[in-house]
Amino acid sequence: MTRLKVPYLVAIGFSLAAGRLQGENTPSAVRSFVERHCVECHDPELKKGGLDLSTLPYDLKASSVFSTWVKVCDRVAAGEMPPKKKAKPAASELRTFTNTLSSALFSADRERIRHEGRATQRRLNRYEYEQTLRDLLTLPYLEVKSFLPEDSEAYGFNKAGDALDVSHVQMARYLSAAEFALREALASQAIRPITTTNRFYTWDQGAFFGAIKLEGPLNRRTFPLVGYDLQRELMAMDSPKRGSPDTERRDQEALAVVVSTYEPTEIRFNKFHAPVSGKYRLRFCAYSIWMGPKYTEVTPGHQSEPITIYADTPPRLLRKLGSFDVAPEPTICEMEVYLLAGETIRPDAARLFRSRPPDHKNPLAGPNGMPGVAFRWMEVEGPFFDHWPPAGHQLMFADLPLRDSPHSAKGNHETSRHDVIVESKNPEQDAAKLLRRFMEAAYRHPIQKSDVDRFLSVVRCALKSGQSFTDSMIAGYTAVLSSPGFLYFNEKPGRLDDWALAERLSYFLWNSCPDRELRELARCNELHRRKVLEQQTERLLNDARSRQFVDSFLDYWLDLRFIAGTDPDVELYPEYQLDDLLVESMIDETQLFFAELIERNLGITNLVDSDFAILNARLAAHYSIEGVEGVTLHPVTLPKNALRGGLLTQASVLKVTANGTTTSPVKRGAWITARLLGKPPPPPPPSVPALEPDIRGATTIREQLAKHRSQETCAACHRTFDPVGFALESFDVMGGWRERYRSVGSGDPVKGVGHNGLNFHYSLGPSIDAGGELPDGRKFQDVVELKRLLLKDEEQLARNLAQQLAIYATGAPMQFSDRPQIAQLLAKSRSEGYGVRTLIREIVQSDLFLNK
Repeated sequence: MTRLKVPYLVAIGFSLAAGRLQGENTPSAVRSFVERHCVECHDPELKKGGLDLSTLPYDLKASSVFSTWVKVCDRVAAGEMPPKKKAKPAASELRTFTNTLSSALFSADRERIRHEGRATQRRLNRYEYEQTLRDLLTLPYLEVKSFLPEDSEAYGFNKAGDALDVSHVQMARYLSAAEFALREALASQAIRPITTTNRFYTWDQGAFFGAIKLEGPLNRRTFPLVGYDLQRELMAMDSPKRGSPDTERRDQEALAVVVSTYEPTEIRFNKFHAPVSGKYRLRFCAYSIWMGPKYTEVTPGHQSEPITIYADTPPRLLRKLGSFDVAPEPTICEMEVYLLAGETIRPDAARLFRSRPPDHKNPLAGPNGMPGVAFRWMEVEGPFFDHWPPAGHQLMFADLPLRDSPHSAKGNHETSRHDVIVESKNPEQDAAKLLRRFMEAAYRHPIQKSDVDRFLSVVRCALKSGQSFTDSMIAGYTAVLSSPGFLYFNEKPGRLDDWALAERLSYFLWNSCPDRELRELARCNELHRRKVLEQQTERLLNDARSRQFVDSFLDYWLDLRFIAGTDPDVELYPEYQLDDLLVESMIDETQLFFAELIERNLGITNLVDSDFAILNARLAAHYSIEGVEGVTLHPVTLPKNALRGGLLTQASVLKVTANGTTTSPVKRGAWITARLLGKPPPPPPPSVPALEPDIRGATTIREQLAKHRSQETCAACHRTFDPVGFALESFDVMGGWRERYRSVGSGDPVKGVGHNGLNFHYSLGPSIDAGGELPDGRKFQDVVELKRLLLKDEEQLARNLAQQLAIYATGAPMQFSDRPQIAQLLAKSRSEGYGVRTLIREIVQSDLFLNK
């Protein structure tokens, strides 16, 4: 009898404690439900899940307490609690509990937002700061992110004020970045640079011709050609002196390569360096060839070859400018680019292999020879300027006369960075006028005379200390670009005014400051009107600058910013080594895919599976899809039941969810449930060690995880995401299809030559098992069947994307009281299949976006 009474008495004790410690304001429906169904497991002794409900207060004004009650409400409403092995509460009791608690949570949250606003006041992150300076000063390739410390993240993005603090170190960096940008915007010289056209022949470029080894043709990296008469050219190479070709032959002569542009064959047009920053037109003459096995016979190429053009700042700081294909016959390709002063041009035959001396082989070579590319010349026309001084200089100094400093001198590589002197006959008057003009452009809200006076004192102080007018104004402008009025968003709790709305819309869809049209609408107090706001949303989405939103959003939502964080293991995956064309293509594929969803307003299910993919020849070969040609990425219709289509099977996603050596169902499964389904798993217990990859092939990842899940603390969570991850085990660390695991130990050895020119050293081990079972009991055999199951939860896919977009757009986490608004905008989007563009439009029109 005593043994039977003890649990009963203990339960009564916990109930009394719960009633006492939760406070008198706890609704009876909440208190009674917790006592009957929760406190048995969530008490001071068991404390399952780290939660003790017997001592949890009912103070919904305390953020930590509030968030705990939200979790309790959600778990109960989802049917996850009480657990299956416990008695289920009656439906009426369950409904009363969730309704009572939800209503209280909603009211508490709305009251907090009314006083504080949804979002914490925030500054520009370093991406936004850089892009804002680019647009303000008309410097499209200004790079100042590196001046600033990495931004912290909150709620998955670098947009939340909770994480974007400011330190004295950061302020010093802002000052340095601002001054650097302003000096870059200054006119490089007093007189407008002359636009010229110059042709640079490969035979006259040391970086091309110097790569030829004179010991013998087999050691060469580049090969001189006139037409296809290689033998004569090789004989000429053996002569003690090689003169320049005569006038009739110089346009025909070319230098051929059979390797990609990488050390030791770092070909570039080294006699050209951009004299000033600006727009240029580049033309290239090249063609594909077929090099005979003994390097003594050259015939037209068997196919077109992709060429990638990089701007190169020594030593080896590359910036991609574009790509094109060259045919077997001489091809002239043209591109308009923006070059920075001092940059030279590096062409890369992107499909060809990258040799790793001294003992390398050409993986593209066969008994009959190998592909190559012959480069003839590059023609440069420019620089082009719409007006002089350039726009950034005019923003700072209008039409004040300028002259070159007597100390200006030629820089390296025949480029010059002159120190120009801006002359002012009335520095005080000009300073006040110019400063106001600059601040009106820089600040994203109306300015007052007191705002100008504050920075005018900086200019006056600099002038009094003996600084030139030019340097004094730059000191004042630097202070403006480092001030709270520039760095911080102009938002106040409650409804946003039109200036704040223009700012929020622009940084949402352009990741930069409002343009003239948005500012004018804000000035006229017209932007908040529904029709006007809808028109502006469409205008911004249709503008090329919306690509900045796509890239920035995907960098954080899908973790694309980590794409270069790991390289494929040199022994396990030699075919991927140094394959820049593949990596660049896989990033562009995902960005262009999401942009296509926006452009065509495609439905949300395309995130999981689509009937098209964005491909070029390199990606198509990687995916084993036939019939795709050229280096330009474009939409390609996929056959029914294709493996690719949607985000899950894109190479970029599969790469960022692997580590370069092994794949992990845990990481990939958690990524899918968090990023696509909006159900992030809790962090692993600190006492449980991470799984170490087994690259010797002794055990499979499924065997390791089975042992891992035998621990009770791990099993509950792993059941929710491991199965999804197993479906992606059919894809390797770069997203290529596989049927067996690789190892450097036991297994069947594989013969071949990698993209790096080195022999394979890996073996094939156990077969892949991509099947699994979802927590609700639904089974699948592979990724195709998994996609079909995920597609059945269409509304959850839409809800998650809407929430991610809202967090990115507002810089605030999703609040409990935001849920009805999310449900409302989903209802408005349902008839259009939750089109991605529709979701963006509805978010902009929602109270989430229109209020701080």
